[in-house]
Amino acid sequence: AASVTPASPSTANALTFTLNNIGNGKDTLSVTSTAAAGITVTGYRYGGTTYPSLAAVNAVLVGVGILAAANITVDVIYDVSAGQGGATLPVSMTAISKRTPAVNDLSSTNVLPPVAQGVTVTPDAPAPIDRLPSNGTQYSQVYVVTNSGNGLTTYSLTGFANVNVAIVSTNGVAGTAGGNVSLAPAATQSITIVYTLNSAATAGAIDTVRLTATSTTNGAITDPGFVLTRVIRAAISMTKQAFRDDQVTLLTAVDRVLPGEFIQYKFTVTNTGVAPANTVHVTDPLPTQVTYNAAAPDAAGWTLAQATGTVTGDLTGSLAGGASRFFWVRVQIK
Repeated sequence: AASVTPASPSTANALTFTLNNIGNGKDTLSVTSTAAAGITVTGYRYGGTTYPSLAAVNAVLVGVGILAAANITVDVIYDVSAGQGGATLPVSMTAISKRTPAVNDLSSTNVLPPVAQGVTVTPDAPAPIDRLPSNGTQYSQVYVVTNSGNGLTTYSLTGFANVNVAIVSTNGVAGTAGGNVSLAPAATQSITIVYTLNSAATAGAIDTVRLTATSTTNGAITDPGFVLTRVIRAAISMTKQAFRDDQVTLLTAVDRVLPGEFIQYKFTVTNTGVAPANTVHVTDPLPTQVTYNAAAPDAAGWTLAQATGTVTGDLTGSLAGGASRFFWVRVQIK
């Protein structure tokens, strides 16, 4: 039989062997067959009928007389496994004379699945990853490169990032050129891109960090995997309001207070950004017309103090984006 080039993977392929009686009398034959790893024989076809095994087809062939110089054909029905692109997979058949078993002949042919290259890189556009402007702090992202083709393939690796992102290294190599990686069919390899976010990045900006794998022998075989980074920052605002000593009645510009009267200031700190605000610190010089009396937090976490007429407040832990905390300062009108 002539060499054939079925796809890998593929099923129900047929390879036809012609069995010739080159003797001078009528004979009958039996057959045996072998196939390389990567080939799965599923049956044998003779006379338009497919038989599931050698025993089944030989049970039929024993009754088929072949005249001198005549021939019959037997097909080997087979599947090609995945990942066999570029492989040489021999399939053979031996015909054995029933009259004289020592008379036999073997024919072997090659199944040559062509190489079909492919590659996938993940992740692909998941939800944005929140990152603080890093001021040199390095972040990392792992990508998975998969050989989705059927043969061993070498890929070149390239990193890419938008203006707010600077790539430190790709696959352990400084810069955006990450060298090459060779993968067997269905094999995977994790590739890391290390990057920083520029300190001047605009809060809320979304940027791309991408890894592209490209076949070194066929540039059309390429795939990018990418993540989105969202630049986040804390943004602090504060209000200061004056209340009567009951902490309920808000003082307005037309209200009057008397010497000796106690009033209370309410300091409210709000994180109007997205990122948590750490080390929140408040400092406020009191008016010279009042004397400090006491300070009280809204809840645990505040450290409040007063020195020479200046109130300070320090919040332990972090203030989440959108969250507010407050404290009271009680003073007496001079």
